[in-house]
Amino acid sequence: MTKQKAAAAGLWSALDIVLRQGVQFVVTIVLARLLTPEDFGIIALMGFFTALSIAFAQSGLTMGLVQRQDTSREEESAVFWWNLAIALIFSTILVAAGPALAAFYGHPILASLMWIAAAQIILSALGAVQTALLTRDLRFDQLTRVGIVSSVLAGGAGIGVAVMGGGIWALAAQSVAASAVGSAGMWLASPWRPSAHWHFRTGGSVFKFGTWVSLGNLLEVLYTQGSALLIGKLYGVRDLGFYNRAASTQWLPSAILGQIVGRIALPLFAARAAEPDALRRGLRMAIGLAMMLNLPAMVALAILSPEVILVLFGAKWLPAAPILSILAISGIFLPLHAINLQMVLAQGNTRIFLRNEIAKKTIGVGCMLVGSLFGIVGLAYSQIAYSLLAVIVNTRPSHVSLGYGLTRQLRDLSGLFLATLAMAAGLILLKATVDLDPLPMLAVCTAAGGLLYLLTGLALRSASFTDALSLLPLPRFRPAPSGGEGT
Repeated sequence: MTKQKAAAAGLWSALDIVLRQGVQFVVTIVLARLLTPEDFGIIALMGFFTALSIAFAQSGLTMGLVQRQDTSREEESAVFWWNLAIALIFSTILVAAGPALAAFYGHPILASLMWIAAAQIILSALGAVQTALLTRDLRFDQLTRVGIVSSVLAGGAGIGVAVMGGGIWALAAQSVAASAVGSAGMWLASPWRPSAHWHFRTGGSVFKFGTWVSLGNLLEVLYTQGSALLIGKLYGVRDLGFYNRAASTQWLPSAILGQIVGRIALPLFAARAAEPDALRRGLRMAIGLAMMLNLPAMVALAILSPEVILVLFGAKWLPAAPILSILAISGIFLPLHAINLQMVLAQGNTRIFLRNEIAKKTIGVGCMLVGSLFGIVGLAYSQIAYSLLAVIVNTRPSHVSLGYGLTRQLRDLSGLFLATLAMAAGLILLKATVDLDPLPMLAVCTAAGGLLYLLTGLALRSASFTDALSLLPLPRFRPAPSGGEGT
């Protein structure tokens, strides 16, 4: 696959994720001003069970279709019907467990919300195979169209219900509408249809790959969203609402970058799985480009968290600001996590993937339990500790198979860290010397910080900056040869 084709696919993938997540974020801002932290806290509990079910029932098998380059229609149909069957089972379990969950958390509405969760799981399963096949073929133009339409319609449904006084049901309506419109759009965008004639054994290799990935993803959801269960029970849904708002705000920029690079990395890496040198170059460039954007975004978010919360969500959400500052630091290495994991999957090393997930989540649970002793702020700090330890685990396979582990990755990123330090110093000085209202302060700091970061990176001749510029239509630009980020 040519560099130009990969770049085009990356641009469409970026457009899809940025627009879809951007619409979602704007809708969230509106809903945050219409609803209460308690509403968001309760819906976070529902979201945990939804995500857990989808991770087990769908993600592994659909990623198996992306990783395999030559699946038959019978194999793809086997995945479709298996996804749907597991979704029905999990949906039934959630509905049956609804009353017990409502009693445990002391919120009777949870029993009714489990019906929404069940519908969302089934609807998502209906479009999962089409999404995987379009992803494998790098048809991100189709995914973009469907994603934007579903985000806009789902957001409109949520805001409409909120304006009419529907309270928490606005968030429920938004989630189920997104799944319904998204899956319907996949059926319209993709010509693929499931066959009624299939057998479980026809999907053997995909199921083998998908089982390990599903177990790993299950552990990921249990850890990343399990804090909702802990906070909801120990500290109440109001504190959970604040924590969830901080986590969602921090997650947006880092997850957008992780999804953009991660989604295109798996099919591209899988196509070059037998070429170590090409994989090493691809891994280096993907990490550099993602970190070039994520690193300054997370550091700036940590410094400007009070202004971000006040401008976006209003004063009633200000208790989320210190949590956001901490979580932003924990998100610095997210691209390293995501891209190194895609490399493991692209090489078909699912056992290594699961083994590493078990190791990381064991570490993470320990960090979370210790952090929970110190309230939601302690839980936020535990995410920093977990991120630092987990990045060691995630980069180990790249070191073994490609000779490109954490030490070399960080050395190649040294220029980015220096540029980010310069930006951070400038932002701290600017906040200390200039007295402005939150909105103008945020605008001035964003412009000044971004300019300082860019100029410093170019002055250092950071490889990540030159790699990014080489993808732009600048005929006279020639990136300087370098073995790392430094001069």
